[in-house]
Amino acid sequence: SSYADLNECDLVIEAAIEKMDLKIEVFAELSKACRKDAILVSNTSTFLIEKLMAKVDNPGRTAGLHYFFPANINRLVEVIRQTETNDATYSALMEFAKKNRKVAITVKDFPGFAVNPVFIASYIVLDCFYGDKFNAASLESISQEALGLKFGIMWVQNGAGLGTCFHAGNSMVEYLRDADTGYPAMCDQLKQQFESGALWNLEDGPVTENAADRTLVKERLLGAIFAISTHLIEHDVVSTDDLELGIMTSLAWPQGPLALMNELGMEESARLVKVAVAAGDFKLPKKFADNDLAPWTLKG
Repeated sequence: SSYADLNECDLVIEAAIEKMDLKIEVFAELSKACRKDAILVSNTSTFLIEKLMAKVDNPGRTAGLHYFFPANINRLVEVIRQTETNDATYSALMEFAKKNRKVAITVKDFPGFAVNPVFIASYIVLDCFYGDKFNAASLESISQEALGLKFGIMWVQNGAGLGTCFHAGNSMVEYLRDADTGYPAMCDQLKQQFESGALWNLEDGPVTENAADRTLVKERLLGAIFAISTHLIEHDVVSTDDLELGIMTSLAWPQGPLALMNELGMEESARLVKVAVAAGDFKLPKKFADNDLAPWTLKG
């Protein structure tokens, strides 16, 4: 097959490996080979859509269409509008997702989009505790308790692949660590585990029952999740309801981070965010810098 074979397609979805230079060249070729009204979208997990489409003629027809693993089972798709995406392209992609029985949320062009910034921050923070005091089984248990999960964050990392987790994490750190949001630094533990070729061993010994130790990890985990979720809303990346829907659909969390903040109370949520800020994981969101403790307004 060749690019020329795509000249009658209405929609082309790129899913090449996560190398920006390669993807840019793929879209340059698609721009030449496809009809000028063909919609061109990327399934990238972290790269900015606007950068990937730098060599595309008529960029109004470009966008992101981010599926979640495994795409044949996971119903969520993020429809990413970059600056140039026109209304016709956006509407066509939302209709395409609907016809494919997907749950579509609208997301602005932002590193990692909406769901990945939350999930990646959660596993980087959790993995940083792995070592003498916390085995993988304990961290799995703590994440299950903190978020009410059937399958915890360590288990999900194993399913996604630690190589994928490591490389996606590095991309997010590169984009956001020095930005106005901040982001947790990549931890050696995840790097070493990925390089070893082994998955997290979720049966690697007794689960710690030490309440103080469990609370330490739980507070850092929740603080990070609450901080990045608040930053996403403040940067108009995603609506409050779409963030909740996206997290619950793609990650199978029983409730989204904003609903969990409301449930815990905004005073306690603010304290947890400040725990994450004090740890150097994030910069303080404006909501909490202004001591705005109003609960999030959510449908239902």
